[in-house]
Amino acid sequence: MQIIWLYVDELIGKGLDWLIIAELMFYFSASLIPQALPLSILLASIMTFGNLGESYELVAAKASGISIWKMFRPMALVMLFVATFGFFVANVLIPQANLKKGSLLYDVRQQKPSLAIKEGVFSQDIPGITIRVGKKDRKTQELQDIIIYDQRESQLHPVIIYAKKGQMSSSEDNRYLFLNLIDGGRYEELERVKGYYYSQQHSTMTFNQERIAFDMNSFKFNRTDENLFKSHWEMLNVIELGKASDSLDKVAFNKFEELKGYVRPYYYFSKYQLDTTEEHKKLSPILVQTKEKNITSHFYDVASSTIYANALTSARSVKNIVEYSINEYKDLNKLRSRHKIEWHKKFVLSIACIVMFFIGAPLGSIIRKGGFGLPIVVSVLLYVAYHIVSLSGEKAAKTEAWSALEGIWFGIAVFVPIAFFITYQSANDSQLFDKNLYYKWSRKFQLLISKKEKEATPPNQAS
Repeated sequence: MQIIWLYVDELIGKGLDWLIIAELMFYFSASLIPQALPLSILLASIMTFGNLGESYELVAAKASGISIWKMFRPMALVMLFVATFGFFVANVLIPQANLKKGSLLYDVRQQKPSLAIKEGVFSQDIPGITIRVGKKDRKTQELQDIIIYDQRESQLHPVIIYAKKGQMSSSEDNRYLFLNLIDGGRYEELERVKGYYYSQQHSTMTFNQERIAFDMNSFKFNRTDENLFKSHWEMLNVIELGKASDSLDKVAFNKFEELKGYVRPYYYFSKYQLDTTEEHKKLSPILVQTKEKNITSHFYDVASSTIYANALTSARSVKNIVEYSINEYKDLNKLRSRHKIEWHKKFVLSIACIVMFFIGAPLGSIIRKGGFGLPIVVSVLLYVAYHIVSLSGEKAAKTEAWSALEGIWFGIAVFVPIAFFITYQSANDSQLFDKNLYYKWSRKFQLLISKKEKEATPPNQAS
């Protein structure tokens, strides 16, 4: 539904076949797998082990000497298979779906709206044609008071066609639109020729019936070559992202070397009389030996104002070059960051599935509630928290506040200790979600506070 609402303006009114819309929705559904898969694993593990705990099967297993780790072992193997599937989804399925989706969505956006002629409105849907209809009969589809400006041959001298009424029809292959006009005329201004200075050469004609054909090929849905979109970071797998990142690193290094080459001609180094370092000898194309503060006193044939003007021009040129290079490097760095983010995201889904299992399974054994009640509430709250943390880290990585490694793995880094803690509590028969335990703690806390208040009260006030 979110996809439909986002792109409803792109789809409505263009005469698209329902198969194209269904294909687009199918490609968009692939992007929902990274959101649905960890949540489904978390919910399924809580419900499964919650049912086992509610029916006291976990208690019977532990009484038989089977530890919680042995109970988790078969499902852990299943989770490894699911994690492999998650990597396949992130590395192969989603890039291919993004490629198909991107090319198809581009074609949908380029598709012109279907021809809809309204009364009293100039329509320019047909290339080179402007048409206005005074009245349209909704039953017979007959058009009245028709005016057409045909600019297909010349933009400066359009052909003006008018008719009292007309009827539209199309060819069998829908390639051409035919407009049958009745009782009208045609006016056309011709190119100015020698001898026509005071009047415009033109031609006019009237007709009882005329048929005009319009090419509707521009309204046909055409597919673009998918290879044109293949270089985008969302449409690359791990190997392609690694190669693209290496190429961008080389481009960044070459840009830096080019900047040094652009800036170096604008700099001249002064060498004092006592300075004999080899570094100055290498860097100094012009050696000036001076003790005076005013360096322009050494130039006899050039005025000081000219020297300062040239220096100011050079400084401004260098500033423009450096500012342009900085902006170019920032854009390049953002592109490198997006490639690295996508590279790390290929592995996050697999690890997230394993982490969610080791949160949900021990949590279900502790809660001991199955069904669709409490497990759904707990799993949704946990996953929303994970989703918010992950999105925050990804946003920090996209804004370059954090590195791609820190931002993308931030959610995993937060929830791995939670998984270890809950698993440890489950292995040790923790009463983490037992309300009686918290009731006892609250009573002890109240007794401790009341005892301290009595000890702090003076004897005379107590009596």
